[in-house]
Amino acid sequence: MGRVSRSFLNPFFLKFSAGIITGALIHEGAHALVGVITDTKMSWKAGTYNQPIAFTEEAKSKDKGIAVYSAGLLSQIISAEVILQSDKIDKNDSFIRGLMTWNILNALFYSLDYWFFKITNKANGDNYQGDLKGIEHYGNEALAQSLAISLAALATYQGYRFIKTQTWAPDWLKNNTHKFSMSPLPGAGFFFYELKF
Repeated sequence: MGRVSRSFLNPFFLKFSAGIITGALIHEGAHALVGVITDTKMSWKAGTYNQPIAFTEEAKSKDKGIAVYSAGLLSQIISAEVILQSDKIDKNDSFIRGLMTWNILNALFYSLDYWFFKITNKANGDNYQGDLKGIEHYGNEALAQSLAISLAALATYQGYRFIKTQTWAPDWLKNNTHKFSMSPLPGAGFFFYELKF
């Protein structure tokens, strides 16, 4: 067995990958669950490289459409918060690291894609794809924009909080025993120093 093949069998890589896949399944599962709850007919198909699983829906109202499209992204924010709030979950476990990587980066990339890249979130005439574009379709652009801003801000904050829990994080980030402060220097500039408690 070659070097590359053995690296894919590394327990860290396998658990980390399982965490990412689980995050993606929770995201899509939330769409499906809300589809059932709102009695929205959904058709699933293989997507593209940037959106491996895609769906089309026949929402019977704007509220139901918004609920279906927002469910996946909201499930990420909620599951990330559950992980961050629970003391019983090992934040340094490879599976949890993979799941949190999905929860944080997918939310950030969805917002960035909606604003700039327009690969996952795009419209072509009456056809559209992507969760934020679906929210825009059933709601309006202001609603989609506010959700994109909220998602990006929450994911960034959750990412910061998660990094603080990691064994490899620097001490000044992991706890509050070290704080940095600054004092003005005569003339111009600032002097940074560390406070220890």
